[in-house]
Amino acid sequence: MTPTDKLHIHHEKLIGTIRDLAERTKSDSAEASLLITFSSEYLLAHAEAEEVTLYKADSDTEFVDNMVHEHRKIKEALEAISTAYSKGDSAGIVSEMNSFMALLETHFEEEENTLMPKLSKMIAQQELESLIVEAHQIESEKKRSDIWSLFEHDHKRIDFNISPLRKSSAGSDAAGTIYSKVRGQLLKHIELEESVLFPSFVQHASPGQTGPVQVMIAEHREITALLIAAGDSKDAASLGSTVDALVGKLATHNKKEELILYPLIDRTLPAAERQMIFKECFDGFASV
Repeated sequence: MTPTDKLHIHHEKLIGTIRDLAERTKSDSAEASLLITFSSEYLLAHAEAEEVTLYKADSDTEFVDNMVHEHRKIKEALEAISTAYSKGDSAGIVSEMNSFMALLETHFEEEENTLMPKLSKMIAQQELESLIVEAHQIESEKKRSDIWSLFEHDHKRIDFNISPLRKSSAGSDAAGTIYSKVRGQLLKHIELEESVLFPSFVQHASPGQTGPVQVMIAEHREITALLIAAGDSKDAASLGSTVDALVGKLATHNKKEELILYPLIDRTLPAAERQMIFKECFDGFASV
């Protein structure tokens, strides 16, 4: 297998996942949170690693500068998706996402069809293979595995989906569909915190640091009770007041996690464990 083949396989793993997330986003704008999270974690680390390995090996300064500029444009396009998402602009999300995907597809093709053939002529095959290995190692090191960002994005996804529930009629098909989606995502979020994230943190934290975990678990029970009550609502007034209570509870609960607990977890967990937890929880979020 040539170095170009190895890069192509790695690109296909990255862009294949991003394509799947883009398709999900077209039918449900809330899923943009997963695309943003995955791309920020895996794609941007990949780009940074390429710049200090493969790009550095190319003596064509103008070409390399252009490739680095394309990395910046891809990052800006991802930020534009995030901005549209924060505004709840579904049409804007899809438009910005299409621009992002077009940039990414073109850039990967340019790396495989122009950059790699050039490098194959400039340096020995063994040296090029070593650069690919080095790039993968650096990519792994540059992954932020930011627990705060991962779970905050899932908070936003759940909030995005709860909003239409307030406007739905209790017992209607629309309300049932929205409720089912919110219920699955919220319960999965709580499950991953309590079965994966919190136990790992408790294992590494000092005794005085674990107090917030018990508070969050107690609040999870309150949130679950409100979620069940929303599903049992028989009329619009009952559903509206229960959803409002759920939204209010989530707002204060999520703020505590985002401002206190998640940053503490990021500081406490070893990098390798954060990477494993990030992947397991991302996969969990993507499953609902």
